[in-house]
Amino acid sequence: MTIVGLADATAALGGAVLGPAQLAAALGFDPLSVLTADERAVVATLPFAPADLARARAQGELLVLRVPRDPEGPLTMLRLGARLGGLDPKVHTGVGYALRDEWTIDDQPFASDETCQAGWYLVGRAPHPATTNLTYRAQDAVLGQLPSGRDGVPRRRSAVEAAYDLLCWHRHAGERLLADAFDWTRSRSSDAGFVALGGFGPQGLGVIAYSGAVRFGTLGVCVQR
Repeated sequence: MTIVGLADATAALGGAVLGPAQLAAALGFDPLSVLTADERAVVATLPFAPADLARARAQGELLVLRVPRDPEGPLTMLRLGARLGGLDPKVHTGVGYALRDEWTIDDQPFASDETCQAGWYLVGRAPHPATTNLTYRAQDAVLGQLPSGRDGVPRRRSAVEAAYDLLCWHRHAGERLLADAFDWTRSRSSDAGFVALGGFGPQGLGVIAYSGAVRFGTLGVCVQR
């Protein structure tokens, strides 16, 4: 299957792409082979104009093809961790923060049930500077003032979308994005926190949840479109 516009986009972005070839090597299966006919139609043509790609190159964004499943079933965060590794072992033994009970991702719906929607996305490698050191709702206000994205594409990633992008990029490029920062996603934890992923060091990718009132300088939003 030839993706219309992919070759030009790869050149425009200097190779900052997770397309079918890169994902096949990272995930160990042909990502196009697991799509339905409708999903294949969605991903057959890139939805970005040359100006979008030029802006993405200037802002250091990645172009990512996301798929919702692997040959065995739904490609959840837990399944991504089993297939790719790269998650901090602590996510299976207990995570959380002060004044909240600890939990593991193994009993969280955002990790066991959520999957990506098939499609092409441009996403920031690091939190947008204007979104850091703000509460969750204050971040939402900033996101609403940014240049328009795409209809139907939330500016925040979900937890599984962030895990997919980060783990696949690490497997492909050997680069740990968000080594010193966290992406505050739109997914919720069972204790009503908002899930954040980051701190991606040698021990693996961290997964935690924060109350919407929390704010600090390395907690922001990796904006997607």
